[in-house]
Formats: sequence, C-alpha cells, structure tokens
Amino acid sequence: PLLTQLLIGGRDREGCHVFCLDPYGSLTEEECVATGSGSFIAYGVLESAYDRGKTVTEMLPIVVKAVSSAMSRDVASGDSFDVAIITEEGYRELTEEEKKKLAG
Repeated sequence: PLLTQLLIGGRDREGCHVFCLDPYGSLTEEECVATGSGSFIAYGVLESAYDRGKTVTEMLPIVVKAVSSAMSRDVASGDSFDVAIITEEGYRELTEEEKKKLAG
C-alpha cells in the first residue's frame, strides 16, 4: 500500500494553522512540523531557531535552511522543494531565485 503524510496549512478568522495528517488518519495541529525521511535533520534546524513571535519574513531563511540541510544529508529527500506563503492577501510560492537568496 502507498502511505503518505500530508502537511496542510491555511488561514481562517482565528489566524494561521498547520495540520499534520498521518498515514493512519490522525490529524494534529502543530506549531512547527516536518515530515519525510529527512525530517529529523530539518527538525534540528527548525527547533533550534523557531520562535512563535517571529514574522514570516524572519522564518523564511530558517525554513529554507531546514529543508536544504535535509536534502543535502538525506538522498531520499529529493532535490527540490516549494515554499508557500499564505497571508490575508492570498497565496504565493517563492521563486527559485528567492529560495537561493534565502539559502545564502
């Protein structure tokens, strides 16, 4: 059987939310979440720098570093990723150029 774990993000009247839907159907709301074979590496970066008080702009380099670190150390993590920003104005994905700039 094929198993998948989904990360679902969105915004409602109460604010922003991130949910994790695991392969067995459990749905949990998370403050900070990663999934996949490289998630342990990503969590190392995320947990060392995550702060609920940080803005989206402040968190973007941390997110890019977390995923980039996982990809460079775990061959099963693949070679590309998307970063989406969801605000009151709408949904936007970062370009490859923006991700490269954030990665330093």
